[in-house]
Amino acid sequence: MKKVLFLLESLAGGGAEKVLLDIVRNIDKTLYEITVMTVVKTGIYVEEVEKNCRLLTMLEECSNNTKLEQIQYRIKYKYIYSADPKRVYQKYIKEEYDVEIAFIEGFATKVIASSTNRKSKKIAWVHTDMQKNSYADSCYRSVDHQCSVYKKFNTILFVSMSVKWAFEAKFFSTNNLRIQYNPIDNITIKRLATVPINDTDSKNIRLVTIGRLVEQKGYKRLLECCNKIKQEGYPFFLQILGTGEQEEELKDYIANNKLQDYIELVGFKKNPYPYLAHADAYVCSSYAEGFSIAATEALIVGLPIFTVDCAGMQELFGNYKCGEIVENTDDELYRMLKDVILNKLSIDSYKEDVKRRAMDFSIEGRIKEIEELFGE
Repeated sequence: MKKVLFLLESLAGGGAEKVLLDIVRNIDKTLYEITVMTVVKTGIYVEEVEKNCRLLTMLEECSNNTKLEQIQYRIKYKYIYSADPKRVYQKYIKEEYDVEIAFIEGFATKVIASSTNRKSKKIAWVHTDMQKNSYADSCYRSVDHQCSVYKKFNTILFVSMSVKWAFEAKFFSTNNLRIQYNPIDNITIKRLATVPINDTDSKNIRLVTIGRLVEQKGYKRLLECCNKIKQEGYPFFLQILGTGEQEEELKDYIANNKLQDYIELVGFKKNPYPYLAHADAYVCSSYAEGFSIAATEALIVGLPIFTVDCAGMQELFGNYKCGEIVENTDDELYRMLKDVILNKLSIDSYKEDVKRRAMDFSIEGRIKEIEELFGE
């Protein structure tokens, strides 16, 4: 049995964390002993990950939350992120693994690259367009430093071809760069989509989007486009599922512009799929993506996708007309939304292609690819 370690910072509600959950749920436990290690034991997927594999944490939460404990917690947290990554590795990764995976760009990648285990296969997993979404750069002294870290891996995986192209443009190209599309649990998604919910009723066209409420997802500009369409007198209803640092800002914008009858911030839902099933179309306003999990799940449920052009969307559609992809600008997002709401982009005309394309997403095939990669 091979021992496999996944390292990431937390189990917050992002797409990469959802992918990890699907992997640990479905991978063959008779062949692979899975350990997930995080810096902090926080996030919406903690309970589910613990049910399916061993979960280790570098930094335990304060139990009594006294002032002294809070100070000690902050000191340890600062040490983890500021110390030499080799020391962090040696201090917290005590066992030897056959496969060591940096599952997120940035900190985790730097630590696994510093592994002192010469026998392990080291994999970096890249989930985003690293040119457009450069948050990981802050973990390194320079682009050259980041480049040198990635060169220490045996294999670098990319969730889409466009994510790989962005990496090659920023860093380097070698024959150990591989595409690994995300495993999506299509069977469970379809089953959960049928669960009844107490949903807001609306006779108008229903749009939905799912994601963290952060700048990258473009929700502020999405609301601004919706407000403009509302002022022009066109009815619609948009639901946004997710939580994040922009939540209060978005709530204030909705209240200040009297958009309560047009837009609902639903919050995080453990089962978002009935909301997809009740909608007419899925909208993506992101400035950057890797390969959108939420859009893929919407496709599996049967929704046409209306999106700005970001990494992975062309590959998601494949050779099918699953919706519309427009230039990634505020003006094009507004024009597309208005055309959908006015039915100039007839939603029903895309549904047959959506249904055909959804058949290409199978959890069994993707998990088998990952198992073969670990077994190489």
